[in-house]
Amino acid sequence: MTVPFNLSLDKTGFPVIEVPGLPFKMLWLPVTKIQFEYFLVDTGAYDNDWYQDKLRHYNPRISAGNLGVTNYWQAFMTGLLPFEARRYAEWAGHGSDLPTAQEWKNALNTLGRWPADPAFVDAVLHLSGLNERARVLIQAIEHVLLAEKDQLSGGHFLCDQMAMRLGVLELLYEDSQRLSYCCWGQPNRRFAGGLNNPLRDTAPTRFNDRNGIRMKTVGFRLILWQ
Repeated sequence: MTVPFNLSLDKTGFPVIEVPGLPFKMLWLPVTKIQFEYFLVDTGAYDNDWYQDKLRHYNPRISAGNLGVTNYWQAFMTGLLPFEARRYAEWAGHGSDLPTAQEWKNALNTLGRWPADPAFVDAVLHLSGLNERARVLIQAIEHVLLAEKDQLSGGHFLCDQMAMRLGVLELLYEDSQRLSYCCWGQPNRRFAGGLNNPLRDTAPTRFNDRNGIRMKTVGFRLILWQ
């Protein structure tokens, strides 16, 4: 089957999707701890004590083989402040950045036009050069997201296979000035219950502190400008 989008890889060997009709690509999943650990090793930006503190107080690490419906969000890197996520984006390469709330919503709406299809994930898994740890993780996450899809209203879409819903709250710039921050998403109720469906006309949650706040439920996903 020919899929309606193009795929590539980021510098860690994790998949990136070209969002049809929009001027940027987007990581297939929120940034994982696997990817973040490449950044830590490559840059030495934060030491092991710093990293272990984030794992201990916000979101513990987990191997792909132990992922299940009660813990799969532990694969994602959460608990960061915005400037830390932006430091990762700088390392990720030219054109990499956090999306604005509107950019994220535009991507969500676009990717929500296609019903979920196993062929989409198969295309990702057959990418030449795909990181083997990414392959195992993506297969595991696809399995648990499918098991939890009854939490979603209105259908099950490509954006859901990418964990834009049932993933984590995603850190975003509030507007095009890129000076203040918010978060948006619909995490699994087991992780953070009572949140609205972002495919409907809901609004992101604004941080009162423009420097952000550490939250175990907030991760991030990069876009890559083309």
